Amino acid sequence: MLTTLIAGAFVLGVVVIVHEFGHFIVAKLAGVYVKVFSIGFGKKLLRHRHGDTVYALAALPFGGYVKFAGESELADPGDPQPVAPRGPLDEVPDSEIPRSRYYTTQSKKVRAAVLVAGPFMNYLLAIVLYIGVFLFQGVVVIPTTRVGDVLADGPAQAAGIVPGDTILTISGKPVEHWSDVEDLLLDKPAQAKTITLRHDGADHDVTFQAKTNGSQVTLGLYPWVSSKIGRVQHGKPAYHAGIRAGAVIEAINDTVVTSYDDIRRIVNAHPKQPIYVRWTQDGLAHADTIIPEPKQVLKEGSTSEFETVGVIGIGPYSERRREGLVEGITSGFGAANRMIVQIVDYLWQLFTGRVGVRTLGGPLMVYQMAGDVANWGFDYLLLFLAFFNINLCVFNLMPIPPFDGGHLAMLAYEGIARRPVNRRVREWVTQGGFVLVILLMAFVLVLDLTRCSGSGPGGF
Repeated sequence: MLTTLIAGAFVLGVVVIVHEFGHFIVAKLAGVYVKVFSIGFGKKLLRHRHGDTVYALAALPFGGYVKFAGESELADPGDPQPVAPRGPLDEVPDSEIPRSRYYTTQSKKVRAAVLVAGPFMNYLLAIVLYIGVFLFQGVVVIPTTRVGDVLADGPAQAAGIVPGDTILTISGKPVEHWSDVEDLLLDKPAQAKTITLRHDGADHDVTFQAKTNGSQVTLGLYPWVSSKIGRVQHGKPAYHAGIRAGAVIEAINDTVVTSYDDIRRIVNAHPKQPIYVRWTQDGLAHADTIIPEPKQVLKEGSTSEFETVGVIGIGPYSERRREGLVEGITSGFGAANRMIVQIVDYLWQLFTGRVGVRTLGGPLMVYQMAGDVANWGFDYLLLFLAFFNINLCVFNLMPIPPFDGGHLAMLAYEGIARRPVNRRVREWVTQGGFVLVILLMAFVLVLDLTRCSGSGPGGF
């Protein structure tokens, strides 16, 4: 629980500070008077004035804001207006600030730059995090090109690929790790590719054509991974039983296991049911009864239906492939950009009803996920932080007030119509956006509470 609170506060704190700093620094450089830089909403717990700006830490740590002179739309509705006599930590009223330093009196280019700066900083931080992890920890790769499972009626089965085949080359390019296989097959997926396989000691070629549905690509094949354990999640059933990284699972109940997929199938099928696990670690034999924790996950092939599976907190064996500076930078940009595409695709599926609303999550889910990945290791927490930064970047650019994208949309209208948005219309749109965001926050909070109670997907 403590890890969850610390990890959640770390993720939300970093994301909010970076986002608001983007707005803040560009506004400062443009000469805009920044009245408040607040982390959190509501009652101010801590305040400090430096120059023009009051820096504050508020009671509700689920966001933050920057308040500009003359920009009432960015004000915190819960903040009391300063009255005379004014203390040294109170906001300076707009009447005492030159109009030339108002946010609303700046050019459209300056206001647009201030708005874009927040999401851009989140995007930039995500890239830096990805690059850092790839350079110092390396890229996680599955050290095999052997096929472990083939999806029924999928592209791999149509090509004649069967479990146990070893992929040697794709379109003439040799492959060393499973990531090489995925990268080459996902590159220009609409194009057919020639795969050289080794089956029962003999090599032969097959023609492979991936299945595409919009931005979604289905390959229909999965790697064979041994029963050696790569990671163990701190605090989970496997950890308490004494299983550590490097252990080799040999049998579960009366079934001998030879691959990680064997382990997954048996463990997933026994939520809250004791299983007897035998494994070896450092040449010594061990055995213990473990009770898998229940976890709600999406059913395979579904975007809205959930099922309960058992988990014990283990991950498959993998290796780290160290990358040079150029490769690390390229991989970092690539990872961030691929994440943007995936999130945009998810939003489109959500709006078109192809993805269930129960897949949404709020602040409690962020805390839960942050605590969960932190127990896998700090590098996983950094990758989750990068993922969450990309999420905030994309969501904030949605053309709905009070998101940054909503204000950008109104600026775009002003530029096209060559006149400002009618004040009453602006107020209606902004208030409607606030109501929509509040309703959405209430909805995802109910989902979060339902998950935490164990009656819905994603229970602790």
